[in-house]
Amino acid sequence: MNKNSLNLNYWTQLCLDMAVSSLNFGWGNIESMQWFDKLSPHAFVLAEFSFSEACTTLDTNNGLVLLYNTLGYGFRYNGQYERSLICYEKALSLQEDELSMYSSHKSVLYHNIAWLHDEIGNIDLALDWYKKCLYISETIHGKEEISTAYTYSNIGCVYHKKRDLKKAMDYCKRALFILEAVLGKDSPDVAAACNNIANIYAEKGKYDQALHWYNRDLDICERTLGKNHPDTATSYNNIGHFYFDTGKIGYAIEYFAKAISIRCNILGKEHPSTERSINEARLVYSAQEKSALSFDEWLSEVITKQSINNEEGGQ
Repeated sequence: MNKNSLNLNYWTQLCLDMAVSSLNFGWGNIESMQWFDKLSPHAFVLAEFSFSEACTTLDTNNGLVLLYNTLGYGFRYNGQYERSLICYEKALSLQEDELSMYSSHKSVLYHNIAWLHDEIGNIDLALDWYKKCLYISETIHGKEEISTAYTYSNIGCVYHKKRDLKKAMDYCKRALFILEAVLGKDSPDVAAACNNIANIYAEKGKYDQALHWYNRDLDICERTLGKNHPDTATSYNNIGHFYFDTGKIGYAIEYFAKAISIRCNILGKEHPSTERSINEARLVYSAQEKSALSFDEWLSEVITKQSINNEEGGQ
């Protein structure tokens, strides 16, 4: 290796380390999410340059993998799913030959790639990747470990989308049992599992059971995450769906307003989750017999009210 190559690798490694340490992304934390938005385009250019240069030292390669993983995580939660998928796939390609068949790191990458395919709508691909992840997780950790539980939960959600409700419920309840045993009954991850079970009961038309699980999910989220967190917004959004499906339009609009308010404030109006909430709320709002406001006027009022609350809270 010549001197110029050594210098390039040295400076590349230094830049990679600085980029990773600067990208401190916290899900639900507005400041860190905005900071990620500001820095990530530059960090992505650095990652792509480093990838194209085919770095030759182990340290540089590991630093690039770490940066791709960090970017993949941030892009995923900021709603940039296609870019997140690129990052995770490149991280996997850089390590595929080095990692053993039963590497827990490989399992995590499989899980992240599966989640993104699921979110994009490629549910058959998502299921394939989740099953690869599950095979590794069960082999390394066994069937009662928390990482295995997360995969059970996500596989259950995919089967729900495929309308195989029996398999969906089996996987989701298996996940809940493990999560409660490992994390306790008040963990946000337990809340997410409760939400998944509620969705399946609602799909079956078993609304009493669904509402029980939705309320348990919401109670945990409000107590552990607070009322202004994206995961709490998901609870509000799903309860809004529930009330719409059961014909209680007024309640449905109230819960969609809460979800939209949080998502606009924390994720932004262009985030896929926010856009979905707005589109769903539009459908619900149109089901009213009459309203003094148009939907766009109502939406503007919801967003403005949240902005005023934020300003007052910051004073």
